[in-house]
Amino acid sequence: MRYAKVLLVVTRCATALAAFVPRSQHSEETSVLEVTLFSSTTGVAAELVATIKNTGATDLNLLKVGTLLDEALPVQKLSVADESGVQVSFKGIHTSIQPDALKPEHFRLLKASESIDVVISAAALHDFTKSGIYTFSATGLMPVAQAGSTELAGPAISFSSNTISIDVDAGLAAAVTKAITFKGLQERTNIRDGCNTTELAASTLALSNCESLALAAAADAADPSSARFVEYFGTNSSETRQIVHDRLTAAAKECSTTDSGISTYYCYDYYRVCEIDGPLNAYTAWDMDIVVMCPLFYNTLPPLPPACHKQSQATTTIHEMTHCEEVYSPHTNDYVYGYNESVALPPERSLNNADNYSLYAGAVHLKC
Repeated sequence: MRYAKVLLVVTRCATALAAFVPRSQHSEETSVLEVTLFSSTTGVAAELVATIKNTGATDLNLLKVGTLLDEALPVQKLSVADESGVQVSFKGIHTSIQPDALKPEHFRLLKASESIDVVISAAALHDFTKSGIYTFSATGLMPVAQAGSTELAGPAISFSSNTISIDVDAGLAAAVTKAITFKGLQERTNIRDGCNTTELAASTLALSNCESLALAAAADAADPSSARFVEYFGTNSSETRQIVHDRLTAAAKECSTTDSGISTYYCYDYYRVCEIDGPLNAYTAWDMDIVVMCPLFYNTLPPLPPACHKQSQATTTIHEMTHCEEVYSPHTNDYVYGYNESVALPPERSLNNADNYSLYAGAVHLKC
């Protein structure tokens, strides 16, 4: 997809923007999460153990879904590079979760000074095409709730592990069972395959609303006087506004195309991932531009956001479209979820966090 970029002229709007100042963050220097990677002793190719320790004085209720603690979903946990420093592509999914659907079992309480070990199979989610020395590290954010609560309170806690080197045998790595097997596709952006009448109507409406909301949000991003933009992206820089504008415009264009285009949109669980964990609204195989809507999307979400900071089918579709690499590159990630944690991100994270885009589009629509 190619489209003309709109040149933005940014002026200083101190009065309108003064109310929105950056929120305090958990920086890596002051992080209370210590993550240490070790090579596994099981002999399984490219298998690691991450020891996660709470070095703070307060118990932490950490989200498991879609994070380093997730033992079910095929989500990215590691950064892997070969001997030349080239990143090894991640072969998994990015998700959209429904914060209101989170349950106690979706969290792990890590008490002060407590440590836990997590086994990570890099070969299950990365392709090691040649044998050699690879480097592994884990850097990211851990969404958190208060102890005993399932509400993501924010800000998320940053972590940055050590970097370790492991000699990986490509043949042994290839023999490791993949976390998800992507089936071949014959058609693009066809929402009819497998949809019942209700799902087809909801999907068609969601794509139409996605286009409208994304275009409105793109227009807001192009307005240098928009304090709402600063609220969701933490900056008024012209460069950030341009990227947000272009990414939303690209998402809108993709949503406007229901019989051709870049992405493939499924209204049923094509890869059988939704059943793995309950709070998923949808997921995207980013490198194949495959968007899949889960039952929760149809059974619980309204067509349009019912209130500020609430999810809908339209905003979830925007979230997923920003994950597609060919719709707009680079694609977004899932650092955190929900309003509290999304607006607490530093600008460089906000720019590439999918929920910031969906929440922002909903806020523009409702004039929050």
